[in-house]
Amino acid sequence: MRLKKNWEFKRVYRKGRTVVSRNIVLYYCPNGKNINRIGFSISKKVGKSVVRNKIKRIYREAFYKIEVNLHKGYDFILIARKPAVDVSFQEACKELFDLCRKGKLLQKKALRQQSDR
Repeated sequence: MRLKKNWEFKRVYRKGRTVVSRNIVLYYCPNGKNINRIGFSISKKVGKSVVRNKIKRIYREAFYKIEVNLHKGYDFILIARKPAVDVSFQEACKELFDLCRKGKLLQKKALRQQSDR
């Protein structure tokens, strides 16, 4: 369920669309399959490997939490920015949910549930 190959990343960068927030940039592209896949790109400028891996763990779990609300069949690439170092799990979930809503990637039932809160 992850993007690993260089050609997969290049395809999403070339054919995909982008939504941006303060902490992350989210690229997404249809993949023609019935699953969603995610890849991460975090520069060494963000921090050392411990920090980069922490950011990946937080956003990977946030993605898995909101994935049930997403349309199936997309590849995602998440690019972390420097402010992502201080993000909590709850902030990451809310931020990803908002970006997916902005990109119209959420199912209608998820939008209704969000508006009921």
